[in-house]
Amino acid sequence: MSAEPRLTEHERALYARQLRLPGVGEAGQLKLRAAKVLLLGAGGLGSPVGLYLAAAGVGTLGIADPDKVEVSNLHRQILHGFDTLGLPKTISAAEALAEVNPGLTIVLHPEGFIAENAADLVARYDLVVDGTDNFPTRFLAADACVLGRKPLVHGSVLRTEGQVGVFLPGAGCYRCVYPVMPDPASVPTCAEGGVFGATCGVIGSWMASEVIALLLGQRQESRLQVVDLAAGVSRALRLSTDSACPVCGAHPAIRQLEPARYAATCASSPRSSPSAMSAYPLEVSIEEAHRLLASAEPPFLLDVREPGEFAVCQLPGAKLIPMNTVPERLAEIPRDVPVLVHCHHGGRSMKVTQFLRAKGYAQVANVQGGIDAWSLKIDPKVRRY
Repeated sequence: MSAEPRLTEHERALYARQLRLPGVGEAGQLKLRAAKVLLLGAGGLGSPVGLYLAAAGVGTLGIADPDKVEVSNLHRQILHGFDTLGLPKTISAAEALAEVNPGLTIVLHPEGFIAENAADLVARYDLVVDGTDNFPTRFLAADACVLGRKPLVHGSVLRTEGQVGVFLPGAGCYRCVYPVMPDPASVPTCAEGGVFGATCGVIGSWMASEVIALLLGQRQESRLQVVDLAAGVSRALRLSTDSACPVCGAHPAIRQLEPARYAATCASSPRSSPSAMSAYPLEVSIEEAHRLLASAEPPFLLDVREPGEFAVCQLPGAKLIPMNTVPERLAEIPRDVPVLVHCHHGGRSMKVTQFLRAKGYAQVANVQGGIDAWSLKIDPKVRRY
């Protein structure tokens, strides 16, 4: 009869501060040691995720990334350095993670995460972490986890904003929020929009903490956390299964991972020219919003701030639907007229704009700068806060 698993004295010393936490102890640390986590992407998000999971004592970490280290990566992808330029990211990451925790088992998947291997990879791990930067892989990861009944932790960043999603089997998935893959031309990439390295650090660390919480059995529901570092705020959207979801709903249309569905990639799908983009812009300037609202047929103006903010100042005719209530109040947002979405500075409203577009709203645009820009450029009588 085999002996019951126990921590070594070295492990007790290494994880001493972590072992003292409620819900961890030796039993929790043994759960982490036995866990197998698949990390998609060893870049800006994958770097802090990988480092903190290795340091926390997760036993096996798989790394799927087909890219090589480039100099433009280094300001945010802290697994890599000048000495690993040109190396595959999987190898560079493995070297760095082994320094953090020599006892870590690292499995490399330099072919990346593609439709042809997704189901097999998901089946080999307990949990998947998606830190990739393109929609085809995000949707592939989401679908593969639903079909494989594995939890998914998702992260994304742009400029000073980010999202952290936790999607549990049977409790709402990524497609419940974003049912249709958007046109890559509709959302700027980090290369175009820019990103602070520290933003990746915050979001990646948050993702790692969610992975650890899941492995310890401390998460019971799906949720999407939206973080605006510039404004210093974060908001959680609690999720549940959408009966119309194409992959986990009552009548799913997606039952297998067909390669054609995920054929586009960032490398093979360059940004479209303006003429090829959606006829309705993703964003409008504050001046253009003013012009449209003053026209004979003004658009529907949606304010997604909180009630306390709305009480401080508001634009005439605006409909208040706070961001975290939008999914359950879609019936209040018209589909047959243009919609302008605004918030305080434009961060929350951009997330809602993207969400509404994914839900089939063809004429919806974000108001750049939000109500603060309106006060500065259009009407100084609107109170700033």
